[in-house]
Amino acid sequence: MRLFIAINFDEVTKEKLIAIQNKLKVCSTGNFSKPENLHLTILFLGEVEDYVQVIKCINAHFNKLIELSFYKTGNFNNNIYWVGIRHNPVLNELYSNICNDLIKDGFNIYQNKRFTPHVTLGRKVSLTAKPNLLFEEFSMTATRVSLMESLRINGKLMYKEIFGKSVPLITPFPSIT
Repeated sequence: MRLFIAINFDEVTKEKLIAIQNKLKVCSTGNFSKPENLHLTILFLGEVEDYVQVIKCINAHFNKLIELSFYKTGNFNNNIYWVGIRHNPVLNELYSNICNDLIKDGFNIYQNKRFTPHVTLGRKVSLTAKPNLLFEEFSMTATRVSLMESLRINGKLMYKEIFGKSVPLITPFPSIT
């Protein structure tokens, strides 16, 4: 199975990302991410058959809410366009801890020295005019991390959650007795 660890977005966040993506679409051609596939990849795992250790890592390390702030657009190699997420120590710590544990467990993981969290809007993008991709910064609180499978069904790329762990949005106060 082709697997990755990700944060999926709520509908409001998806709508804002789609609005930015639509600005790009009107002045370009390319392979644009489908709305249902928009997500933040924490770690791409590749082909994995036994993912028990991955679930253990997610359970061990995802225990805090993560505030994601979407603040800019950019591109890699002038043809992969994305929305960037502000530096976040909680997200970086989750990434590092999961990478370190999976490497110790024998997974062949490329640990990027400079984790650059982003949401891919489109690949193989060719501009026909200069896009205006400015937007007002927005945020989302991530309460769930998912182990996702990447599938091709009838030529269509689809992502399916295999496992997910949530943390409560509000931590209850301890009872006073």
